Amino acid sequence: MQRMFDALAFHLPSHPLEAVALLLAVAVTAAAWTRIGGAPTGLLATAGTLGSFIQIGHPAIPLAIAAVGLLHLHAGRTIPPGRFAREVAIVLAGYLAYEAGRFAVVSEPAPAIRNAERIVDLERAFGLFRERDIQQLLTGPSPVVDAWNLLYSHAFLAVVIGALLWLVVADPPRYRLYRNALGASAAIALPLIALFPVAPPRLIPALGIDDTVISAGNPHHFANEYAAIPSLHVGWIALTGWIFALPLRGWQRRLVMVGPGLGMLLVVIVTGNHYWFDGLVGAVVSIGPAVASQHSAPLLRFARELAAAARSLPSVACRDPRGRFSALSLGGLFIYLGLARVVNPGFTDFWGYLFFQVGATLLLLLLAEGLFAREGGLSWYTHGIAVICTWADVLGTDGDLYARIDEYDKLTHFMGTAAFTAAAWEILRAVALRTRSTRPPRDRFFLAVAIGIAAGIGWEVYEYLGDVVFQTTRTQGRWDTFNDLVSDSAGAIAIAALLWWQERRVALALQSGPMPPRP
Repeated sequence: MQRMFDALAFHLPSHPLEAVALLLAVAVTAAAWTRIGGAPTGLLATAGTLGSFIQIGHPAIPLAIAAVGLLHLHAGRTIPPGRFAREVAIVLAGYLAYEAGRFAVVSEPAPAIRNAERIVDLERAFGLFRERDIQQLLTGPSPVVDAWNLLYSHAFLAVVIGALLWLVVADPPRYRLYRNALGASAAIALPLIALFPVAPPRLIPALGIDDTVISAGNPHHFANEYAAIPSLHVGWIALTGWIFALPLRGWQRRLVMVGPGLGMLLVVIVTGNHYWFDGLVGAVVSIGPAVASQHSAPLLRFARELAAAARSLPSVACRDPRGRFSALSLGGLFIYLGLARVVNPGFTDFWGYLFFQVGATLLLLLLAEGLFAREGGLSWYTHGIAVICTWADVLGTDGDLYARIDEYDKLTHFMGTAAFTAAAWEILRAVALRTRSTRPPRDRFFLAVAIGIAAGIGWEVYEYLGDVVFQTTRTQGRWDTFNDLVSDSAGAIAIAALLWWQERRVALALQSGPMPPRP
């Protein structure tokens, strides 16, 4: 907390133009916001104008407060002073709590630099480490650099505060969505900063990326130098664009939704403060809560159904034939792994991974069986292929079959993607029954196959990135990756075709007589 108090500053205008801008902002703010919400609102807004300048030493935020006030005044809008004061108190308390949290999180240089190197390796793996090139391309004479620095250091919070003040008066529902998403993103960012500190490019000399703010003679004031992920500079500006784009349509919606975030991404890269990956994470943790809030009703309904399915797990595992089969089969694998660990503790380097894989497979099978019980649950095909694939992977790893038999890896790829595709088919079938969809099974076939192949591609990307970032040596070259994808595709197509044929057989049987038992 002492570090936070030490960071408090007291600034006065450093030259006449700055003093004029501050006096103009104070006068306009007092007059406009008093008309909008009465004397208490005018007093609060004026205090915010002066306080922001005293702390930051730049008129950007005061001018933003004044400009928004003029816009509201021109539109004839008003706000009750009590509501304005309450929202100011909520936002200020949240921001101070976030700042206190950032100061409380103390990151060490060594892990932050290691994590930064991993981020650089990740970007290079995709051929997208271009931060130095972008900086060299977009910097030039000192006025250009000063403009980038101004956008990074002062425009960021001015835009966010201006957006809050605009929405709280002009559109309260969107304001609440914006305010809550800002708070949620801050709550998500703090544990990320604590658990995964990352040094920004400007602190890694080997990258050759300059600190344009320091180069221009301006000091940095950071709560934590090693908090590059997530970039809330990018995230909050991207969220601002997303919120303001909601009522728009067509090309205007796309421009406003994407433009501000991309613009701030360029700013943080050019100034040497972030990698593009930081901006991507910042956008996800900022916009994600807003999207979830907008779709809260179906998400809450799904959460309730998931909770009910979780409560029914013991019943599914004991009474449902397919659930009992998977519980006993995969439970046997748990026993095998446990006994092997006791008898020979070093029998495999992947014991923890295998134990987690078995548990996750069983949990997902039983949850899906409970979630879709009304639609008949999962088929025997899905349970069977998932159990066989899990056993094959565990025994193949334990017996070193992957290294001894070249085709074994391709067999497990075939079965693994088949299991994933079968689960996708079952879920799509259950959703179609619930929504009374009239789309033909052919569409489900293509979608399930696409999901399965996408999962296979995702696994290959994961293995490749694991090699590049964490040196796991899981991939064996491009030809091996190609063969893996062929096996993945074959597994997806084969199981989807089998399930499609089975569904057609049941449909034909229904037309001619009693329905045969579901496999």
